[in-house]
Amino acid sequence: MTAKTFTLASLTSHATVIDAEQLSSLKTLLDGLEVNLHAARESGRDLRIAVVGQMKAGKSSFLNAAFFGRDLLPKADTPMTAALTKIVYAPKAKAEVVFYSADDWADIEQRANEYPRAYAEAERKLREPPKSDSPFAKVLASPRARTAEEIDRHVPEAIRSSRELVEMTRRKGLDVHDYLGKTEVLDVAGGAENLAYALQEYVGSGGRFTAITKMSVLHVDDKRLQGLEIIDTPGFNDPVVSRGQITRSFLGQCDVIFLLSAVSQFLTSSDMAVLREQLPEAGIDEKAVFLVGSQRDLALRQDRGIAITASKLAERAPAEKRSAVRTGAMLQLLDKKMTDQASLTLEAQINQPGQDNKTRRILSAVKKSAPRFISSWAWLVAEHFNSLSEEDREQLDQLCTATGFAFEPNSLRQLSNITALRDEILAQREHKQHLIASKEQQLIEGVHNGTRERLQQIALSLQARSEQVRNGDIGELERIEQDMLRRMKGGKARLEGVFDEQLVKASQQFALLKTDIREQAQKYSRIQVVRETTTESYQVDTSWFGGFFGHDWETRCRDVVTTYASAQDAIEQVQVFALQTTKALQKAIIGCVDLDELRRKVGVAAMSLFDTGSADFDAELMLAEVNKSLRRITIPNVSFGDKDYSISIIKSFGSERVSESQINGLKEAQREAVAAIIRDLEGEVKSKVEAIENSLGSTGQTFVENMSRDIQQSLTHLREDIANKEQSIQQITAARQAVAKALAAL
Repeated sequence: MTAKTFTLASLTSHATVIDAEQLSSLKTLLDGLEVNLHAARESGRDLRIAVVGQMKAGKSSFLNAAFFGRDLLPKADTPMTAALTKIVYAPKAKAEVVFYSADDWADIEQRANEYPRAYAEAERKLREPPKSDSPFAKVLASPRARTAEEIDRHVPEAIRSSRELVEMTRRKGLDVHDYLGKTEVLDVAGGAENLAYALQEYVGSGGRFTAITKMSVLHVDDKRLQGLEIIDTPGFNDPVVSRGQITRSFLGQCDVIFLLSAVSQFLTSSDMAVLREQLPEAGIDEKAVFLVGSQRDLALRQDRGIAITASKLAERAPAEKRSAVRTGAMLQLLDKKMTDQASLTLEAQINQPGQDNKTRRILSAVKKSAPRFISSWAWLVAEHFNSLSEEDREQLDQLCTATGFAFEPNSLRQLSNITALRDEILAQREHKQHLIASKEQQLIEGVHNGTRERLQQIALSLQARSEQVRNGDIGELERIEQDMLRRMKGGKARLEGVFDEQLVKASQQFALLKTDIREQAQKYSRIQVVRETTTESYQVDTSWFGGFFGHDWETRCRDVVTTYASAQDAIEQVQVFALQTTKALQKAIIGCVDLDELRRKVGVAAMSLFDTGSADFDAELMLAEVNKSLRRITIPNVSFGDKDYSISIIKSFGSERVSESQINGLKEAQREAVAAIIRDLEGEVKSKVEAIENSLGSTGQTFVENMSRDIQQSLTHLREDIANKEQSIQQITAARQAVAKALAAL
């Protein structure tokens, strides 16, 4: 692309005055364009369909269910089994395995070598007593001794995962340098069903080469795949950095995107970032982006109200159709609930101020087409219904109990929705010509817009830099620097106080929630005892002398009181309590730390440290450096499990009526289940709050130092430019002209 060559050639020579981060971002975008255009222009190429999403969204499970009916692709239970996989048609099955390059492995080793330092730092922070001047110290207990496993969990995941990969190669006695940068071909006899065995050494959790496998290509003898190339990608949040980068860079070579998001955490901020930030520059047609909610069975199991409503609707149908109507109603109600949730989330993003047109078109198209919902687990259980593992059998029992419906293979396949989504993927072949023909233009348009945005940012930075150099004075800068350092040192407690405020808010919010949960527990620990009165008739012999002269019988009536309770009612109460408390905790987690609001408050507090009213104050310089530091503020993602607490009740009492003699036992079982929910969730809350506390605490303690360093580096660079003012202004002017010329060329 001539615009690319011109832009980079004209800007690279000005690298000394252009912000390195901004120039690197532009170079990465344009370098990727060359690779992606080359891929798009390949003669006779297949249509490339990518299945993307976060780690553990169910991408591999879906492809296993849709195309293989078994676990051919490894499910990424750990970061070690998350290599990118291409699936293509071939008359004879085989696999190609691509190992990491030397540069990839050097990056992994570098991160692994940071582990001892990161571990020591995590241990130090965990042992550190609460600050006495922190309001949060009032509600924190004294630090306790931590196990090695607990400390390890506080090490950044990218470092921990890289160490796991390096340690795995050592345990296997693997000389990685014999394999780096190479590709290995595995010829497989017996068709696709034997690919799984051949790949175990390369992608299995205990495989000899798993740690160094970057990607694999599966050639499958399934004619349904002709003309298609399906890509199972690592998660965008893959802690192994090179694999996450592979996914991002590979998007530009794809024509169709299926974004999977687990319904338990549907459309997270990370998922939205893919739609909002990754796809517009990847040249993806807005009509070729499909949203898929995975783990549909889990959502159905957790919302008892859907099954109850479906049962009421089914009562209107003829008896012979009632079961089918109930199943259909359950799935429609579930999908409507999730679709409404997705629609609200997407609508908020579409109407976000400043949203670019390309992103708005993608989000609008996704919203219009509505998400699809699937359960890969349900399909695989239906396929192997008579030979289920103990775990799958238990999950099936839980699903049947939660819904009050006896799922069998046909209804499980209906629940899975795999056939419909598989057909939709295969149907993309019909749009192949259009999508491939428009790919090049889509790519150029996406990169064109991305380039313009980056050049505009560079232009603004250069303009501010020019004014700083023209008007700056070295002596004044030194005074400003000393004043800045003094103010920041003196205001450190104020900035840390903003982070402490968030910690206090989180603690108070969860303390109140804890009390509310215990109050709600009383409500969900009551069993309704029913006394049912029926009238029964009986015969009484009213004859004289014991019936010596014949019997006279009289019919009389009496009331019979039967006392019972419903085990199903107890089960539903436990399940609803677990669902509502988990939702409340999720909401509390989200509400306790509003990251945008935190950044705003920290930014205001940081800027308040400076004498903004002074004529000498350089707002542009300080604001740029403050914003750079603010972008580093993050908090860990949190989620809660999906344990079924009603199992003990089901095992002891079933789901029907319980007689009077068993009622006390049922009450006790229900109380124990509710207590278990409280106990487990309080433990989870403690863990999540600790993770947030550690993240915010660490950021709060280092924020001032990092920001001071950023500002000092910027001021040092500015002093150097002012010392050579004439030359610097010439260089900046030349760079601004080059950027203006590049923008005009766009």
